Amino acid sequence: MHTKVFYFIGFFIFFLSCDKISNPIEKKEQAIGNNYVYKNNYQKNHFRKILLEDYTGHKCGNCPAAAIVAENLYNQYKDTLIILAVHAGFFAKTDAEYPTSYTTTCGNIWDGPSGFNISALGNPNGMVNRKNYGSGLVKNHNTWPSYVQLALNEPFEAKIYLNAGYDSAARSLIVKTGVKFLQNINGETKLCLVLYEDSIIGPQKDYTKNPDKVPNYVFMHMLRGDINGAWGETLKNNPSAGDSLYKEYLNIPVSANWKDKHLYLVGFVYHAGTKNIIQVEKLKIR
Repeated sequence: MHTKVFYFIGFFIFFLSCDKISNPIEKKEQAIGNNYVYKNNYQKNHFRKILLEDYTGHKCGNCPAAAIVAENLYNQYKDTLIILAVHAGFFAKTDAEYPTSYTTTCGNIWDGPSGFNISALGNPNGMVNRKNYGSGLVKNHNTWPSYVQLALNEPFEAKIYLNAGYDSAARSLIVKTGVKFLQNINGETKLCLVLYEDSIIGPQKDYTKNPDKVPNYVFMHMLRGDINGAWGETLKNNPSAGDSLYKEYLNIPVSANWKDKHLYLVGFVYHAGTKNIIQVEKLKIR
């Protein structure tokens, strides 16, 4: 995987790029594949969005109730709310009854002692914009609606431009991202890029059912992995309103085990010190 970063001089050129490119500009590092179809979020990136992280596991019998809360919020807020279901911790372990692992390297890091230590408090739990709101960082699923409502009042501080090219034959992804800061921000800012998948079928324990093992449970918003590391990469220290940056990632492999028609790219900008989310965006890759 390869990265470029530079301040935008011709910022507008990137945002006016075509949805389908058959002859991309030549680069030192060439992309695998030659049939990339591009999508972007340019029509939907003009307002503040919220990140809800649901820490879960297929052996957590109380977790489907949290998934229902998350899905109801998603149906209520539509494009304003972006959900990541992070499988990590004790309840995400595999055994003979639950043989498929849905954990990820980045999810394990976020969940662990070097991250937010969430599943150690018991699942289901999660975070809204990775922010305390005066009530602790980790929040029970029953409180998510009230904190999502609080998050709606946060200022719109940065625009994230996502442009993803996907070659379905090569199962290779190109990601071009632009960030434009709309307000002055104190401290180091970082960009993190991850993938999630919808409509994954597998067994899930659910204490509201009898028997409590649901063999064909439908997992939504499941974190599949990171593109630029669990904590992403530094954008700029103390960015000013109007500052704009660009990063590009080539030859990102898409696993044959993932349904690419249900795969989404998520990008979020955050404060490196507090981990608070400044802005988040998503884009369906196919």
